[in-house]
Amino acid sequence: MSRRIGLIVNPLSHTVRRKGSILEQAAGRIEDASLVRIDDFARLPGQLRELAAEDPAALFIEGGDGTLQAVLSAWPGFAQGGGPLPDIAVLPGGSTNLAFKVAGLKRRSAEDIATFVQSYRADGVTARTSLPALRIESDSLPAPLAGMLLSTGSLARVMVYTQKQIHGDGHRGSLAVAEAAARFVLSPQAYLDTDGAPLLRPDDFKAESAAFRLQGAHALSLMTTLPYLSLGLKPFWGEASGPIAVTYAQWPISGFRAAFLKILANATGPEMTRHGLTSYRTGTLTFSCSGPVVLDGEVLQIPADARIRVSSTRPIRFLR
Repeated sequence: MSRRIGLIVNPLSHTVRRKGSILEQAAGRIEDASLVRIDDFARLPGQLRELAAEDPAALFIEGGDGTLQAVLSAWPGFAQGGGPLPDIAVLPGGSTNLAFKVAGLKRRSAEDIATFVQSYRADGVTARTSLPALRIESDSLPAPLAGMLLSTGSLARVMVYTQKQIHGDGHRGSLAVAEAAARFVLSPQAYLDTDGAPLLRPDDFKAESAAFRLQGAHALSLMTTLPYLSLGLKPFWGEASGPIAVTYAQWPISGFRAAFLKILANATGPEMTRHGLTSYRTGTLTFSCSGPVVLDGEVLQIPADARIRVSSTRPIRFLR
């Protein structure tokens, strides 16, 4: 096993900015470690090419879900379907840390990280969770992306609005997400987007896969390779095979509050069709949406109705 360890820190991510970086503290305790600070995301591909040339055994990533997405997308060859990826250890550093909650490294101090690396190097035996990421491709993107959670339509609007208008620089995390969701569900029409229209509104959506075809006005869709979301929510009940879980809500959602409460209680299933919600599993799909598309909290800068292909990457080995 290579002895090199890559330490990647986003100093501008929410928790790191407020509390400081655990990985930066650990760097001096770890022999043969290379520290990468993401001060400018435009420079990240070059930084990762240099790091990849060192053939690290593992990458420790401290930041939010957007930071993990940026690293997976920029690691040489990975999002394109080739290129080996080292073991990945995720530490919570952002405003949203869903990947950490599902597959993160539960170590709370720099000393814990250094001790873990020493044990990892000694025998390589440690708990792992193996999960693929979503691969996002489009002629409107300069390169494929790799991420864990994609949303469209009103759900994408709500995510962006929550980040910018409700949370701001204040408290974030699962409880803050739950509070924001509850406020929105109680009075969805009270929340307006920057264009003055309601956040909850229809967008044209079309999707095709071997498992399903969807077309028409939709409220939202959600796609992931993760087994569950924040707060342990599992809003996916499709029973076909495939690494990608998809949940789709046509417009309008019938009994909007009741549907949300069922999702919150994990009381979903085929009967959700009465609310206009369906769920599937698939290996690949192609879709277009006239509204926003968000990957791991980051809006995709693509034209409306751009054709997007979603597949999955090779499994990522997350160190636990």
